[in-house]
Amino acid sequence: MMTMANKENASVSVVETAKSVVSLIATCLGLAIIIIGLRYAVEVFQLVFTILESPAYLTGVIQEMARSIGGQAFDLVLDGRAVPLANIMALTVYCCGAFLIAWLTLGLMHTGAKIVSLTAGDRSAVKHLLQSAFGKSSPRKAAVPVRDAEPRAASGPHS
Repeated sequence: MMTMANKENASVSVVETAKSVVSLIATCLGLAIIIIGLRYAVEVFQLVFTILESPAYLTGVIQEMARSIGGQAFDLVLDGRAVPLANIMALTVYCCGAFLIAWLTLGLMHTGAKIVSLTAGDRSAVKHLLQSAFGKSSPRKAAVPVRDAEPRAASGPHS
C-alpha cells in the first residue's frame, strides 16, 4: 500500500516529466523556426548580392511585372522623351516585396528565439552550462549589493 507522500511524489514527478517534455518540444519547435528563418534570410541576401553583381538579372522580371501592370499605358512623355513609369512601379513593387520578405524572415527568427528563450529554462542553468563548456576564463562580475527596501522620498520642492 502506498502512503500519501509516495502518491504526491509520483503525481509531482509525472507533472514535472510532462512539463519537461512539453518544454523540450517547444524548444525544438523554436529552433526549427529559427533554422527556417535563417534559410530564408540566406536566400534574401543571396538575391540581393545577385542583383548587385548582375543588375541585368532583374530586366526580365521587371519587364514582365510592368506588362502585367499595364505596360506602355503608364508611360509619361516629357520633352519628347518617354519615361517608363510601369517599369518604375514594377521595380518599386519588387523592392517592397523583397523588403517585406526580409522583414518577415527576421520576424520568424525573432519568434523562434523568443520561444527558445521562454522554454529553455533557468538562466543560471544556461550560465553554468556555458561556463562548463568554455571554462571559467572570463572574469566574474562583482556582485551587486542588494539594497534594503526603503520607500523613496517624494521628489520636488520640500516644504
